[in-house]
Amino acid sequence: MRTPRLYADTFGHATGEVVLSERNHHYLSRVLRAKTEQKIELFDGNGCVCQAIITDISKRETTVQILNISETPDHRLPVTLGLALIKSDRFDWALQKATELGVTAIQPIITQFTDSPPKADRLEKKWSHWQEILVNACEQSENNWLPRLQKPAQLNELPLPEQSIVAHPATVSVQINPAQESLLLIGPEGGFSDAEIDTLLKKQVKPMSLGPRILRAETAAIVGLTLLGQQYGQY
Repeated sequence: MRTPRLYADTFGHATGEVVLSERNHHYLSRVLRAKTEQKIELFDGNGCVCQAIITDISKRETTVQILNISETPDHRLPVTLGLALIKSDRFDWALQKATELGVTAIQPIITQFTDSPPKADRLEKKWSHWQEILVNACEQSENNWLPRLQKPAQLNELPLPEQSIVAHPATVSVQINPAQESLLLIGPEGGFSDAEIDTLLKKQVKPMSLGPRILRAETAAIVGLTLLGQQYGQY
């Protein structure tokens, strides 16, 4: 049986007994029907991992005994995925898969063709939902490093690092410097507008081909990350 693996950003370098969060208590008690003496694994999203054993599980809380703590190296792909806001289910899927691929950060983008961008209060709720998707993906994929989730930003206000890349049809494959971090920009359905592309190219953003076919935005994000991962020697 696979050891349950849960995100817990509060255990730090604690020793002795620790009370788990309500989220983790609910999962262990209601979903897994876990029992005392069962071993679990906790990770904090910053490379810290610990083995623990359940010492008490009641209706209201779960207590575990920390057995050992270790640090794991950061092997995330040194890429920030700048993904335009698209339909919710497709955006959620892209976040999940990008996390499984080990991306360093994710930057939601509002573009000219973004369909009805959500208002500030709605974005705050979505941000919490997106964060939970990243956590779940790390738990499933045994990734001990949680991607940084940036607040949504307008494309024209986005800081562009030296090695910035935009997925764009009818372009050639791009060669990157694997010693540098990258920003990969993926547009919405229909792509970036001509004006947005012109502005990005004037700012020395490199256009990158994802192949001969027109891909959905969420597919383009994963293909782009995979192609960059190959150049970084991670896939």
